[in-house]
Order: sequence, then structure tokens, then C-alpha cells
Amino acid sequence: MVGHTGKIFVAADDRIVVTDSGGTLIDTIGGLAGAVALSVADNGRRVYAALRDSHEVIEVDIATLAITKRVDLAAYPCPSTLAQSYERIWVGYGCGQAGQGGVVALELWRPTPALVPIGTGTTQPPLLAVKGNTLLAGEPGAGPASIKVYDVSADVATTRGEIRADTSLRDLAVAHYGDTALSAPVDSDRFDAWDTTTNARTRAYDRPGEQGAPAAVSASPDDDYVVGGWNRGDAAELVVYDQGTSEVIYSAEHEGKALVPGSIAFYGVLTYATLKDPDTGRLHLWRLPHSPYHASALTMTAPDEPAALKELTFSGRLTLSTGATPGVQTLHLYSWLPDGTSRPFREVTTEADGTYRFTDTVPKSGSYEYRLSWPGNSWFNSSWDTAVVEAGRYRPMLRVTGPKTGVVGERLEFSGTFAADGITFPRTIVTVVRHVSNSDGTTSKGVAKMTAAADGSFGFADTPATAGKYTYVIQLVGNSTVESAKTSHVVLASQPPA
Repeated sequence: MVGHTGKIFVAADDRIVVTDSGGTLIDTIGGLAGAVALSVADNGRRVYAALRDSHEVIEVDIATLAITKRVDLAAYPCPSTLAQSYERIWVGYGCGQAGQGGVVALELWRPTPALVPIGTGTTQPPLLAVKGNTLLAGEPGAGPASIKVYDVSADVATTRGEIRADTSLRDLAVAHYGDTALSAPVDSDRFDAWDTTTNARTRAYDRPGEQGAPAAVSASPDDDYVVGGWNRGDAAELVVYDQGTSEVIYSAEHEGKALVPGSIAFYGVLTYATLKDPDTGRLHLWRLPHSPYHASALTMTAPDEPAALKELTFSGRLTLSTGATPGVQTLHLYSWLPDGTSRPFREVTTEADGTYRFTDTVPKSGSYEYRLSWPGNSWFNSSWDTAVVEAGRYRPMLRVTGPKTGVVGERLEFSGTFAADGITFPRTIVTVVRHVSNSDGTTSKGVAKMTAAADGSFGFADTPATAGKYTYVIQLVGNSTVESAKTSHVVLASQPPA
């Protein structure tokens, strides 16, 4: 089975069944003789099928579903397995006669594809897998299994080594650009991973719970997952493993059906396999949920009564649908100014239980948008949350200190502030108006207009000219960041002593 451009192709002996990604039948390509294997290149527009009984490989146009080419393999009879890398296909052939099977390469870029044998001497058609410059070939049923490792970077394949397994093979796959071989051993309770350079076993993927017979194994295109298929009694099971840790991410079973060996395939974020009804022989397409297989949720709580220049505290939590503790995770924070301009990207780190807290300070009043996201991993889908903060202007506490009494002709000095710890203020104007009340009445006059310092401090001075009550009205002129504020200070001025 293969998937490409929205279509799923399933080899079904006398036909190829074509469905959409949801399993709805599109069409069938009939009149075939033993369609048992399919392949498609990553960027291809053709699907290739091995026809075991007519000893040929056919080319099918993906768009029209027409057979566009037939390659005669009478010299290499019973082609039964395929592996493709762009314009080259490797075919495993053999009709069950000792020493008469092997592997032949088809060079598809030629008008008439050239046939280049690269391995002979098997009884059964070898299982094949290719990725990058590495081709694997292992004969099923032969035990203990021998998996040949070939370098196919040049036109002529060269042998790189041989992996010796404990038991015979039922399926074979390759991952990590050819650095890792995956095998499904017969009569085993695990799938094995092998280093194709050292030929050593590096990891095992065990089946949880009841024992079963390995039927199929494959690696997802991004190498995040290894998917293993099992047959046990009257049920088929697919188990998804974390490729790096061998831990089980997801599993699903199907009662009353058997998994067809070697039938696991991927299309985007979907995993497919083929099931067979033991009683009728009817084939069924099995699709797993989208990967990753578990959900996450991220919440973000915005601060109450936010204001410009004040520290704003956000909090929330990352949770996982399985109930597991997330551990320390890195979240991505993006935010935007009221005019839509983006602000610098930040990272936020959670605690081991998934809780987090971060602070921010906005430069002026307005509507600020925050988007916090977790990218997810091979187990869990990503999640995110947003918050819109309507920040008001900073409300200053305006304070002025200075003398309460004075003498005519002597200089009075005053200091003021609307500062708060750790806040740096933008350019803010302060005005001072003096009101004098004496026997002549009340007069008013502007005394000072100044720009406060960045820390919110300012100062001014005045010299009383006559005796009386001096009321200084100090006003902070509001702007888009700071609200206006007003206060007053009273000084009683008297004549100097005689």
C-alpha cells in the first residue's frame, strides 16, 4: 500500500484499489495478475506495482490511473517486493525455487528501463527497504535472517555489510536516512533496530501485554515513530513507538481481522495498514488517527487591571491529555503592540508540573495581544492560548515636599515625584501655578514648566515678594502613558524681622 497526492493505493492480487485518504473508493485498476507490492517516489507522479504472476512491473499514472508502462521481468520471475528511491526501483523476485531468487534494479530514467541484478541466490523474494543511499535486502523465512546492506549512491550497488538476526524475517524497514534498519522477526516478542554501519542491534520495540506474532514494521517519514503490527489470535494490533526511547505512544486493535504482513504505510500525518478477513479473504483499509496521537492544552490568565509601565503578571498551565506530568517545557511567547507591530520573541519555561508564570511591562495604554504556544513533540500535539490585555494609563501618586513657611525675599525650594520602584517614565511635563492671597486679594501666576526626570522626580523654586499665603498647584500633564494628576502645597510667607 502507498499514498500520494490524496490517493491511497492498495495491491489486492487481481486489482489495485484506489481510495481517498478517508477510505472512500475512487476507482480500481483491474485485470492484473498477482499485484502484491507497490511503490511511489517522494516527488513522483507514477505508482509502480509488482505483478507476481505475469512477471512484470507496471507503471500507473497517479492522476489518470492509466497503466502507462509495462516492464517485462520474465528473466527475473515472480517479482513480489519493491523499494523505490526517485528514478530507481529495486525488485525482489523468486518463485520459491532454491537459489533462483534475488534483487534486480530498474533504472526508470531510461526510455526502456535497464535491469541490473545486484543480488542472487535466494529462494523467496527478498524483503526490501531503501532510504538515502542505503538499500536493505533480507530473505523472509530463512533463519537466522541475513540482511544485506548495500550502498546505492552510485549506478552500481556495492555491499556495505551484513546484519545477522536471531530468527527469520517477516518484514523489513529503514529509518534515519539509511542509518537504521528495522526488522520484524518471526516468532518473536519484539521489533529490532540495527545500526547499518556497525550491523549491531541498537534497540528493541517490545509489545505490551499479551504476546503476538510480529507482522509488519515501518518508520514514519519524519522518523519520529516506529509503527509495529501484530497478529494475536483473532485480532490485529498496531503499536506506535517513540523512535528514540522505544516507549509506546499509542496502540489500537481490530477484532476478527489479521494484519497483512508488510502493509504499514504513511500519508502525511496518517498511518495506514491493510487487514484481511480470515474467513472471506476480503481486504480492509485501516487508518489510525492523526499523529501525534495525544492532545495537550495550554491556558493563560491575564492580569487584572493592567496599566502601562506597571509589571503585569501572566500565569497558566500546560496539561497533557494522558494525565502525565509534562516536565519542564519551553513555551514560545509572541506579543504585539496596539498598532500591530510585533514585539521581541520570548521563551517561557514551565515548572515540572506544567505551571508557569511570566511578567511583562507595556510602554503605553492600548490593546496588547499575547500568544503563548507549546510546539508539542512526537507524543503530543501542540497547543496554544491567547490573551488580549487592555492596558490603561499609569496612575501616578504625585507628591511634593518643601517648606511650610517662608520669609519675603528668601528662596523657597521644592521637590516632587510620582516615581515607583523600577519604573522608567517617558517624557512627562509638570507645571506649577502660584496663587498668592494677601490683603490686596488673590493673584495667580505660572511659576514653572518642566520635564520630569526618567525616574519621575522634579524640582522647582520660588521667592515670595510679599507676605501672604502662597498656594502652589502642581499638575502632571497626562499623555498616552501616564494619567494627569494634581496636588498643591501651601507656604505662609511673612516679612523678615526688623
